[in-house]
Amino acid sequence: MRTLAQAVRACAPNAAGRTMTAGFDGFVDTLVRPVCRVGTDGQADAYFETIADFGAYLCAHAGKSCSVELAVESVRAGGNLPQIADAAGGLGLDTVCIGTLGADAPDPLFADVPARLYAFAPPGQSTALEFRDGKVFLAPRFTLPGDPWALAQRAADGQADALFARADVCALVNWSELPFAQALWQAVFDHAFADAPADKGRYAFFDLCDCARRAPEEIAAVLRLIGRFAGKRTAVLSMNENEAHTVSDAVLDGERALPAIGKALRARFGIDEVLIHTLRETVLCAARGMVREAARFVEQPVRSTGAGDHFNGAFCFASVVGLTGRERVQFANRYVHSYLTHGYGPTLPALLAELEAE
Repeated sequence: MRTLAQAVRACAPNAAGRTMTAGFDGFVDTLVRPVCRVGTDGQADAYFETIADFGAYLCAHAGKSCSVELAVESVRAGGNLPQIADAAGGLGLDTVCIGTLGADAPDPLFADVPARLYAFAPPGQSTALEFRDGKVFLAPRFTLPGDPWALAQRAADGQADALFARADVCALVNWSELPFAQALWQAVFDHAFADAPADKGRYAFFDLCDCARRAPEEIAAVLRLIGRFAGKRTAVLSMNENEAHTVSDAVLDGERALPAIGKALRARFGIDEVLIHTLRETVLCAARGMVREAARFVEQPVRSTGAGDHFNGAFCFASVVGLTGRERVQFANRYVHSYLTHGYGPTLPALLAELEAE
């Protein structure tokens, strides 16, 4: 059996000329750490370590009031689209992003995203509260000044449909936070795939994101749409543990076991692959069976914001170059471990060096 390093080295040349087209969000993320105690006498500030710690503090002030100081760590390009593109493009896919990346042109904050950028609306503004065990995003609701698909088409010089249709990976992300996402995803199917022949050697990749505030009928509708994409491409639905349970509560009568959720979603909605990633393991349910792989838990990540999107971008890359199901999971796990450890995604040569040194 070949090692992961051997598999990646053998398949890496397949990335040449392969493309990913992704849509449709874009945010300016202000990453902060909520301050628990201000340092004195030369001591550093103390931060709320976990979401539970912060939640307990807020609950203790119910019926009263409180203030929380935020230590700003950075202001950076955010949203699922720039993050998944950072991983996939950084690993070697020719990547195109169509999203809310700027009013008339891409905001300079997105200049380092390794992709061609088409901007059709100003980016959203979000504040990401960072904790050792996760993050909490705070963001106002998005609105658009016109028909979403018409804006996307205009931004891409009338080529949005062709860019999605020709891509080896069509990646549609952040359905939950964009009120207009369902209309855009439907438009991509109608204009780029509905009349096209099936090509299961290429992929349609989906990440709903945290859909807890969406109605069950909305969640069911988007899952049915993903099932329609599966008639044209190999459709992959990616979720974290929280999202998987939210979806299960909405359409599967609350099943908790992750493998059972993946199998049920495949059967009910015709989705080719369901990928569920947690802090400690990854589950992939596909036609060839189920893969379960332990993830390398990072106790104190340098950066957790964007980790799931970088996992997804690495998985898209691994899919396109032809790794097996288990190898795709292992590759994405290993890539995101490096991201969590260093605070940025490794290049393919750097990741290969890490793998071969093990």
